[in-house]
Amino acid sequence: MPKKQITVAVLRGGDSAEREISLLSGEAVASACRNLGYKVIELDPSTDLVKLIQLKDSIDVVFPALHGRGGEDGKIQGLLELLKLPYVGGDVFSCAQAFDKPKAKTAYCVVKLPVAKDCVVKRNSKTAEAEVIKAVGIPCFVKPVNEGSSYGSSPVKELKDLLPALRAAWKYGDALVEELLMGTEITVGVIGEGEDSIALPIVEIVPKTAFFDFKAKYDPAFVSEIVPARISPKLTKEAQKLAIAAHRALSLRDISRTDMIIQREKIYLLETNTLPGLTRNSLIPKMAKGLGMSFDQLVEKLIKFALKR
Repeated sequence: MPKKQITVAVLRGGDSAEREISLLSGEAVASACRNLGYKVIELDPSTDLVKLIQLKDSIDVVFPALHGRGGEDGKIQGLLELLKLPYVGGDVFSCAQAFDKPKAKTAYCVVKLPVAKDCVVKRNSKTAEAEVIKAVGIPCFVKPVNEGSSYGSSPVKELKDLLPALRAAWKYGDALVEELLMGTEITVGVIGEGEDSIALPIVEIVPKTAFFDFKAKYDPAFVSEIVPARISPKLTKEAQKLAIAAHRALSLRDISRTDMIIQREKIYLLETNTLPGLTRNSLIPKMAKGLGMSFDQLVEKLIKFALKR
């Protein structure tokens, strides 16, 4: 079908804590689609779900440029399945599994991928401190079980800081507490599906603050992102292999980005993002550029994955 006859519905915004980033991702994706010659419909799931249903017969493919709850947790994917609309990214199950950090780590462990020691602490647990000390110890890292972009996440280096960190995570649900890993932070993108998945060049993340929080992620003044990462060829090959293994372990497709940390020459997987940021300055586009792929070419490749499927 000629591009001018293909209509792409770009979903952006939503109700998650990452709404503002999603709006920027959606704007960039919609602009790329127009550059490529596609017809574009932009919809915000927080207000336009009825419109999406009404327009379903005129939509050929959906590009969910959504982050966090409602976008990466399988919910919007469930609706798109019911509407029988092809869409970019993982399906209901794979997104739901990846978004739940303990479930994702279980999937990693099934195929023997290296992860940090951890425990789940139920929201407002009366024995939280004892649970953490017994299972993980101090120092540790606390984050919500289901949330993205470092919301509610914080390192804990002293016992007195544990309960405040847990309360910050509990605002979003149960908390995942992991041993605190210190080292080189990297992130690796993967595009494709199954045996056809390929890893992109690695980005090294160098925060200019003590912790790579939400502000550091999206403000260049607080972080340096180096492509390719300043690590050995051996570690580069291993990290890319691990990213593909994580992508496959979670049954993801089209696109993902797995965050890792290298501590004393050993790589540990932290988490996998199923719909990573897609502004023109986001990490995945920077990785694709390292392969000589423009932002528009990346968007077109992802759309073609969905249309082919």
